[in-house]
Order: sequence, then structure tokens, then C-alpha cells
Amino acid sequence: MDLQGQKVVHKVFGTGTITAHSGQYLTVSFDSGEKKFAYPHSFKQFLTLEDTVADGFVKKALEALEKKDLAQVSKISKPPPYSPPKPPERPPAPKKKLKDKTPPRYSIAFKCNYCDGGKSPEQIGFNGVCSDPVIVNNVSKEKRAWCSSEDAPCRLYYEGEIDRRELEEQDRGSQFICYESQMLRDWRAFAGYVLTGKNKGRPFALKKVQPYSLCVLTTRDPGSLEESDRYIFAVFLVDETYTGDARDAGYVTTSSKYKLKLSLKEAHSMLFWKYHANGNNPQVAAWNSGLFRYIGDREGALILRDIAAIKRGTDDDHLAQEFYRYFCNINSLDPDKLGDPGGALWM
Repeated sequence: MDLQGQKVVHKVFGTGTITAHSGQYLTVSFDSGEKKFAYPHSFKQFLTLEDTVADGFVKKALEALEKKDLAQVSKISKPPPYSPPKPPERPPAPKKKLKDKTPPRYSIAFKCNYCDGGKSPEQIGFNGVCSDPVIVNNVSKEKRAWCSSEDAPCRLYYEGEIDRRELEEQDRGSQFICYESQMLRDWRAFAGYVLTGKNKGRPFALKKVQPYSLCVLTTRDPGSLEESDRYIFAVFLVDETYTGDARDAGYVTTSSKYKLKLSLKEAHSMLFWKYHANGNNPQVAAWNSGLFRYIGDREGALILRDIAAIKRGTDDDHLAQEFYRYFCNINSLDPDKLGDPGGALWM
């Protein structure tokens, strides 16, 4: 059904007319100007159609979308309850050695653009839309791939096509701003998409992450010119994974209690390259391309050990210690015999 010309009501902008409807987006003309919305997501909370026939058509589209989402969720493996289990007893070794077909579990680290949305003494941000100075830095100075792309809402705000109120309204609503703005609100990290070249728009998959993997979130301060300045600002134990497909990027997320965020001062003492090294050139701190990279269990345990030390005497002290011991336990690591880090900054 062609929705062009239909009247809609928005909670903030009032009554408007749909002037264009193409694929996943539609444009609505209000007295305050034209606005773009995601289709059909925006009809969940923000838009209401006046015509009953058109309203019924959109409701069917929303129902179809929800069924598709449920089908995707059903593919995501769920871990058992989070009471720390005892290490499982290993069965007697078989007389004939069988090949283990279980894929190894890797932990994962993500490269994130700096975001000071929701900045507080407890966290550096990553919970809302960036401040104006950080938007200017990410869009025009450092030209971050997504921030400066033509589809990014912050780019539209920077160029004056939308105002600050609309940008924040989109963040609170169903429209996507960026991965970083929701990272410490939803505790979810995405593999991302190819943004340039012949494969532009192709999603990346996560094939080596499973429940009980550690997710490490990293960033650099605005204006930082050295990759060695990259620091860890949050960690969580993965309990849901989505590998990804031809349309949607893979992601990891958690709803468990095992998640920790760091203040700016704490994060600056957790340099990522103290723990991680590249296989081909281990003494050089160089991330190069991609939003993520896989790391080993011992590397993850060392990160948690140092976070637990930083968190001593804080409200997160008990949780940080428990998280560290639990991760070592499920990976058969002795927490008292991990040794020193072996990252590029340690060599």
C-alpha cells in the first residue's frame, strides 16, 4: 500500500502528511518542516495514522516484523542461570581418541568511537547522544566512518538538517543513532557493516564467540593520535550471541550481573595494548581495520584481574572480584598463576 499522502499524528511535531515512502524510511511534512522516520518501527510509539485502512496495513507490517524478530531471537543460544557452577567432572578418557568437534570459545574486544553521551563520575559515556564538541570532532575533524557518513543522524545534526531536540528524540525512540550511544544502556556490541568500497553495506559476522565469552569495550580520547592510547572502558560476560547473516551484523550482549563499567580515571589506567599483541608484529600497537578482534581466555582473565584491583574499595569491589574468579573458574585457569601480561606495551 502506498502511504504517500496519508495524514499522521506525532507526539511532538503534531499533525503531518507523508510525502515520501521508500523501503525502510518515510518522510513526513509537519508545520516545523520535513522529518524522516524508520518504517514501520516509528508507528510503534511515535506516529499514528488517521486513516483506519492505512493503520491496519501498518499494523500487519509491524506484526510481520515482530514475527521475524522472534524467529531471530529463537536462534540465539541461552546459557543456564548464573550461579557459579563447580567445574564439571571430566569423563574417563576413551580408549580411542575422538576428534573434538566443539568449536573453541574466544573472547572479543571491540573498537569504539569515543562517546560522552551520559557521561558521569561512574562512566565515561556511551549512554546517549554525544555532546556538541564530540560530534564536531567525530564528524568533521577525525571523520569517523559512521559519524561522518551521509546516513548518520549526527551528520544531519552537524549540517543543520535536524536540531538537537530531534536528535535526542530519535535516540530515545526507535531510530538508530549509533552503536556507541546505546552501548552501556543495552550492553550490546555489534560487529558492524562495511561502509566503503564494493562491499559497502555487507554485514560482518561473529563466528567464534559463544555464551561465557568475555566482551571488552575499548576507545581512545578525542584528539588522540596514537593507537597505544586505546583503553578499556567496560567489560561484560556474554550470554547472548547472534552470528549474523547476509542482512544483519552479528552482535553480543548480556543480561547477567557480570558487567562492569569504568570511570574515566579508571579507564585511563587500563590500556588495551598492555594485554594484547598482534601475531605478525607483536611489539607494535596497531588495530588496523575492523571493529573487533578475538582475544584469548588468559588475556581476558588478566584484564579482569587488573579491573578487580582497580575496583578495590569501591561499590563494585565484590562484583569485580567475583567476576574475575568466576571467569577463571569456567575457563580452568588458576587465578593465582596467570603471570604477567604479554601485550605490545609490555614487551
